[in-house]
Amino acid sequence: MSATVGIDLSSRRLDLVKLDDLNLATHLPVELERDRRATSWERTLRLPELMPPSSWWEDVYLVCVEAPYGAGTGTVAVLNRVVGALAARLPLILWSNHTPPKTQDARDALCLAYYARELNEQAVRRSA
Repeated sequence: MSATVGIDLSSRRLDLVKLDDLNLATHLPVELERDRRATSWERTLRLPELMPPSSWWEDVYLVCVEAPYGAGTGTVAVLNRVVGALAARLPLILWSNHTPPKTQDARDALCLAYYARELNEQAVRRSA
């Protein structure tokens, strides 16, 4: 079985959704914030230790990360750091609990996984 992953991001939390071939999705929230006093840089530095282990990624063939947008250049700069930290942690290579996504960010991540999988399948079909 293979899976795609959609990732919704902010400077305080990442929402990862793994979507398998049977449309079963697993939501994994990654809370970057230890306390409210942490700076965005301190939160970003925590990302590597909080990401799922390499075994979580074994069946993943495609990852789609939300494009960072924000109200100003400062916000975008912070989110770009988060994207960089995230990309550095990705291995190179159904809601499984049968409950719907509880947050908008989890639903966004699920949509990213669906979109990435469909887009990739279209490209594979065209190249065949």
